Amino acid sequence: MVLRYAHMAGVGWRALAMTMVLGVLINSAPGHAADLAEPPVFKSSGGVLDIMVIAQATPVSSLDISGPQPVGWIYTVCPRPAPGTTCPANADTVSPYGGVRLALQPGDRLKIRFVNNLPSVPPDSLDRIHDDPLLALNPSNLHTHGLIVAPAPNSAPPPRVPVYGDFIFTSVFNPANGNPAAYDPGAFTKIHAHGDVVSTGAVDYDIQIPANHPSGAYWFHPHMHGLALNQLSAGLSGIISIGNVANYACADESCRHPVPESAVRHLILKDMQVLADNTGFFQEDPDFCANQASDAPLGEGVCPGDPSAYAGGQWFFTLNGQRYPKIPVATADGEVWRFTNASGSASYDLRLIDDQTQLPMAVQILSIDGVALSFPSGATADQMVEIGGNRLRLAPCGAASGAAPGALSAVSVAPALSPFSAAPVCATEIVMMPATRVETYVVYRDARNRIASAPEKATATLLSAGISTGPGGDSWPAVKLAKVVFPKGRSQAVSEALHLKAQPSPETVSAPLASAAVLRGPSFSCQPLAAGHHRRIYFGNPNVPDGTGPGSDQYGEAIFGLGYEEIDEHGQPVPNTFQDFKRFDPADTLCVRINPGETSVTETWELYNLATELHNFHIHQTKFRRIDPAATMDGPLNPASRHAGVWEDTVPLPVAEPGPGSQPALDPEATSCTIADFKAGRCTATPIYVSIPFTQPGTFVFHCHILEHEDGGMMRAVRVAPASN
Repeated sequence: MVLRYAHMAGVGWRALAMTMVLGVLINSAPGHAADLAEPPVFKSSGGVLDIMVIAQATPVSSLDISGPQPVGWIYTVCPRPAPGTTCPANADTVSPYGGVRLALQPGDRLKIRFVNNLPSVPPDSLDRIHDDPLLALNPSNLHTHGLIVAPAPNSAPPPRVPVYGDFIFTSVFNPANGNPAAYDPGAFTKIHAHGDVVSTGAVDYDIQIPANHPSGAYWFHPHMHGLALNQLSAGLSGIISIGNVANYACADESCRHPVPESAVRHLILKDMQVLADNTGFFQEDPDFCANQASDAPLGEGVCPGDPSAYAGGQWFFTLNGQRYPKIPVATADGEVWRFTNASGSASYDLRLIDDQTQLPMAVQILSIDGVALSFPSGATADQMVEIGGNRLRLAPCGAASGAAPGALSAVSVAPALSPFSAAPVCATEIVMMPATRVETYVVYRDARNRIASAPEKATATLLSAGISTGPGGDSWPAVKLAKVVFPKGRSQAVSEALHLKAQPSPETVSAPLASAAVLRGPSFSCQPLAAGHHRRIYFGNPNVPDGTGPGSDQYGEAIFGLGYEEIDEHGQPVPNTFQDFKRFDPADTLCVRINPGETSVTETWELYNLATELHNFHIHQTKFRRIDPAATMDGPLNPASRHAGVWEDTVPLPVAEPGPGSQPALDPEATSCTIADFKAGRCTATPIYVSIPFTQPGTFVFHCHILEHEDGGMMRAVRVAPASN
């Protein structure tokens, strides 16, 4: 059973909070404009959420397909039975393709029994099978994306079921697919470099949410290196909410009227490519819908397959698993929409288009990647766009149009400031690369972006305008996502914008004391960075001696990697620290030491993308904020600023511009400059500086969250050592 919205035009937030009704997940044909349903929700009780999550093959019934239903890989979720590894066949068990929501509060404990019931897959259907033959057995695991929690390794000695924190260095095999040690003994020996091998099909996760964890939107998904793209494209993901929207969003400046949970929608963006015979294609080809007629209408949640390569196929883009649903905005006071891009690799360019005027409607941006915005009042539009990773097309949050008598508050804007300098941030375009979460306040606004009285039958179309990720990148298709219906009337609660309260800073989120289990294994030397030093990370494509071309392996598959060096206080590379582009090696870790007293340590990382396509930097167990070492002392990008602007866990990295003599200039097949090109001035790249607080001791990773790139090697391990080690 899930909580759904009561659609009552004209009813305000406070009334709506009293009129929620119980309903069930709608599985009617989305082509018939079914109302968008909330994902099924599992809430913590008494500070604990204890569930079972089973990864298994399940027919997907919500895509409005004639003939046999495509089979996806989906999480079946239920309250954990004791004992066992199966969910009971009752109303407490759900298996929605769109995903479920785990509703937690700061300080809660998340306990998951994870069971891998996935089928094996034909080896020739996997791009990375040459890297690891055991991928054909479809191993999996879980990662709680964005949570600032401990990456604790197994704490249960054999023969007990292993118990992990948010630890991705484990491979859980379904025993029905065969014993991995017997399937390929040589590969089995190698896979130990990726961590634990669990052949019994089940592990436990026990994750403590810090008591001062920021409230907001997070999610969970598998993190099996080499299969991450396939498993997400098949449907394996769900979302996590921490706290309540009232913890940071209010209708008035004094916060006497916080936004109720009844005004929040959760929207999971999932896509699936389906071939003409209704089988799923989980390797995800960005050119699946290429070569369409120039006058072809924009599809309603779907685009047709390339007539020459994927004739008869369809690429579905869904919200909560539904194709082109209707979103009836519940009240004239508007709603908070929490978007999660759960695609394996696809990016979205989200816009809300007024059906009457065909103009984009502004929405207020409340948070990116789960933490409420905190721009200083003097930040300029350019600074906001830069800090936000160039993901927003800003628009003024217009003054109220005929604000209703008794409206709770209006936002004051000093005349000397630009239209974008007030506390609220509004946008008409939101670029969401994979794994990004964006929280918006959606209310009817007129052509001047003012909250206004909605006319009779006011509607809008939520769509992705399509996006290219660079000259050497991908072009993701344009598609309509939903029809939006606004109730007639005017907001009674908000006149211009919501007010945001400060969230706990990630650098203050409490860390568990380090234990021997956190740093088990061989001892290692880990010294803190010298004063004034920072790390430089390069993103690009390695060249290997037996490759078929630049950035390709011997099988012709694209490969991806990271380069590294330490930079001193004068901006010069530290001798003997340079590493050229290299594919993921789990034994090769960056080491970070926490400060004395086991307090957080903050480092500056300088990120360079040397490829001609976007990459999407993501780091586990922490968040980061954009900085500029050359910023003025009073600027929002200054490293010492008290206003982070945005705390992110993903950020797109601008594409490089190859010059004469660079690898792409000499070879049209190359999509990446070399680091030697960059150092010799043959390639121009824009650095992104980020300030990263580390609070969680243990081993985790950073990588590109375009999963084709992660699976192809663009990932590296980080080991955070306690000061006492």
